Amino acid sequence: MDSIRSQKYKDDLPIQTINRIRNILSDLGILTVETGWLHPAENFYSVNVTVANTTLSTNGKGTTYEFALASAYGELMERLQNQAHFRLNNDVSQEAIEYLGFFYAPDEKRMSMDDLLNSEDEWIVGKLSKYNSDDLKRELLEKWQSISYETMPCDFIAVPFCNLNNGKLSYIPMKMLSKMYMSNGMCAGNTSEEALVQGISEVMERYVNKYIVKGKITPPSIPREYIQRFPRICDMITQIELSGNFEVIIKDCSLGKDFPVIGVIFINKDDQTYFIKFGAHPDFEIAAERTLTELLQGQDIRNMRGIWEFSYKNNVIDEHKNLIHIFANGSGRYPNEIFASNFSYAFSPFTDVSKMDNKKMLKYLVHLLKNVGYDVYVRNVSFLGFPAFHVIVPGFSEIEEINDFDELLNYTAFVNIKRLLRNMSDLSNDELIKIADYLENKNFGLDTNVLSLLNLSLQDSLPWYYMNIELFVLAIYCKVGQYTNAAKLCWRLLDKIQPNSLNYGMITYYKCLRDFLDARADGTPYDVIENMLGKFYPLQIVMAIIEEFGNSETLFRNGLITCFKCEACQLRGNCLYKGTEEVLIKIKERYSKSTIHHSDLTSLLNQIE
Repeated sequence: MDSIRSQKYKDDLPIQTINRIRNILSDLGILTVETGWLHPAENFYSVNVTVANTTLSTNGKGTTYEFALASAYGELMERLQNQAHFRLNNDVSQEAIEYLGFFYAPDEKRMSMDDLLNSEDEWIVGKLSKYNSDDLKRELLEKWQSISYETMPCDFIAVPFCNLNNGKLSYIPMKMLSKMYMSNGMCAGNTSEEALVQGISEVMERYVNKYIVKGKITPPSIPREYIQRFPRICDMITQIELSGNFEVIIKDCSLGKDFPVIGVIFINKDDQTYFIKFGAHPDFEIAAERTLTELLQGQDIRNMRGIWEFSYKNNVIDEHKNLIHIFANGSGRYPNEIFASNFSYAFSPFTDVSKMDNKKMLKYLVHLLKNVGYDVYVRNVSFLGFPAFHVIVPGFSEIEEINDFDELLNYTAFVNIKRLLRNMSDLSNDELIKIADYLENKNFGLDTNVLSLLNLSLQDSLPWYYMNIELFVLAIYCKVGQYTNAAKLCWRLLDKIQPNSLNYGMITYYKCLRDFLDARADGTPYDVIENMLGKFYPLQIVMAIIEEFGNSETLFRNGLITCFKCEACQLRGNCLYKGTEEVLIKIKERYSKSTIHHSDLTSLLNQIE
């Protein structure tokens, strides 16, 4: 056990893992690029691995270069084999979706609403049991049917999961799976057991994180004398705290139920900000190490991103959106109760698992969940030859609930807006106004642009109206002749910009634009506008604004998006979509030859019983 523990419970050396995955990718004709290496302190390493000429990338972290790189490659195999990028982020063409005769997997099943209503699968029965009436169940399923951006040949397409506690299969509709569970529980590892320990640990971590945020729980701080039993963890904490006026607090997030979850609170006392990370593993030292390295993944310790300023009055306007941000990028506002000293339960030392290997730890975790009333469902997606799975725990690992009607309506609206954005050249004024109303009401902010909503990435600079949502909406209002709305938006845009010596010219431009739009809203002739504004602004700026915004025919004349019609798209020369789609094609070709059967989980079932 000492050897496996010294390898951080990895069933192979990191260099072997890296080479094994590189060989798999090479055989597929997939080239990766390793960038963004950071080493902010001793024992803290992170890196980004990107598939060349695509939008597909993953991050890795660890206590050495090798462990960080193996982490990034392991996550890449997890995401590729679960097709996570394509299910959760990147919409792709109908041709790619239907390639080789299946949408998501060779073992998928096409299902009608009646199939689901009459299903005896445990997962379906459990989720629909919230309603006694078939009419209400059908209404719910209709809402789920509407969230699909693809053209579907049936009501739903489902994939099988195996319940590890009884061996039964449940076919779960992919749209429900993707939206309710997202990437939670997706995992990969050198062996099936290693991967599943990671997946179940993540599921527990996210459950606890959600429970603490929504329940405003105060987890107990782990005493320093307990942490001192683990010199490497103490040293990592010291490395962070000596880098500035920082404090690191380690929290016992077991909820008093033996969940092997910890939290790390990073506090910058110079500017009263904080950053919080959760992590999990049955071994305390590994859980702490993973959480600490995750804290500094891709970060400059002296200039942390994603931090929040502490304030006693903790006003979170949209709690659901805040929680999604925590899960998606690790950045969100926590209830102030997490910093309190009147703990919700007493600290309890982690269970000693030092005598366990990954097989025994898998059994331990499955039984831990079973003892608190939950079953573990697993889907094997190891078709590229590296163990990978998706783990879900019904009633426990959901990020969103099946009956959240408001969220389903919001998502359906978002899908419809994306469909319009992909075909800018063919839109009527009414459709443009529909886009503008949606984007303005969502208040995305200056750091979001149109292409990020579509998960598109360009290698070169964007046309100006794609730079942020406000500018895009402003351009739409000008395009349809709604200068009053455009002027109001320009005023708000100026209010958001903090003046400094570097943006003086930009502010001057926006002021001139604001005054032009107000004048146009009043119906002022162009020659009067030119003469008046020319007294206050450089004439070349005035003339450029009149030319760009005064004629609806010139707006959006360059860089129109026509997604999935690459030959006609004005952005095709520097868009990464085609390379991204090619990876999906390669994955589906390999998946079509898969010999994976869910009976292969029999050995795991036997060792868990």
